Amino acid sequence: MRVHRWLGLAIGLFAIALALSGTILACAPLIERIASPARYRISGEPRIAPSAYAEAAHRRLRPGERIAALSLEQGSSPVIVTLERSSDRARRLLFLDPATATVLASGWQDGGVMGVIRRLHDGLFLSDAGRWIVGGVGLAVLLASLTGLWTQATRKAYKRGKNRRMHKGERAAAWHRRVGLWSAVPVLVMTASGVALAFSNSPPNAPPAPPVARPALSVERVVTSGRAWSRGTLTAIDWPTERSPDWTLHFTGSDPAIVKVADDSASAIAAPGHAVPVMLSWVRRLHDGQAMPWLWRPIAALTGLLALWTAVTGLIGWAARPKLRRARRGAGRSRPGR
Repeated sequence: MRVHRWLGLAIGLFAIALALSGTILACAPLIERIASPARYRISGEPRIAPSAYAEAAHRRLRPGERIAALSLEQGSSPVIVTLERSSDRARRLLFLDPATATVLASGWQDGGVMGVIRRLHDGLFLSDAGRWIVGGVGLAVLLASLTGLWTQATRKAYKRGKNRRMHKGERAAAWHRRVGLWSAVPVLVMTASGVALAFSNSPPNAPPAPPVARPALSVERVVTSGRAWSRGTLTAIDWPTERSPDWTLHFTGSDPAIVKVADDSASAIAAPGHAVPVMLSWVRRLHDGQAMPWLWRPIAALTGLLALWTAVTGLIGWAARPKLRRARRGAGRSRPGR
């Protein structure tokens, strides 16, 4: 019990910040649709050739910008083209109408409130050092959750006098135990996956290598070569970079999910590949919700809210412990026969 209490006190505020920011990020698509409706005013859902989107983005390039990626999300989402400025690596997003390739809006990738929240959640605004702190907090949350479950399984219930009302601290502690028990499994899963990402060699906020200025192959030829390997739905294209001269095509609905196309080859050689280690990619999908069913987001948001509730009620219960002790001692002295 003491280990659980002191861990909760040490990481309480950090856990609240990470749980709240994670909940908001899980709701990010809905929030962005409300905050920036112009980005989602599409004229139709059918997608046209990816090369048409690339050509539309080329016409909107600013001095020093290069195309870095193309996202072909399905449904009512716009097509998103990521542009990178070579001077400072700043990234700008173009939102295109899927049916016509018309530019709907543009904005900076890390701009606005959502960018601030993402930097808070990924590293507490401290870059690499913050990522290690977040990982350490995650390990402490795992230990606090496990010790809390052990305490709940071995604790002896306190018998309150019939005439004594429940103290505020007792109510907070009761809700802390109840909600902590209900949310134990999803909180442990989300926390463990977050810790794995925080301590990985390819963190989610690590900037990729700069895209090449002029790829040798056209988008149309790259897609044609990649489709020879996968019959799935094309969801994204990553341009070749100064570190890797390969195009990366992402597919869903059929294996292989990732196909690499060599940009430095006259024959456009393609082969299955992995952008990151397979296990790490699954962990990232689980934690970030990438290519997950729509049900993932409400579950992730609810998990964040339950973790937030547990952390807040735990701190309230800790702060109320002195008053609760005095109330229990007073109740014990007032019992008959004492």
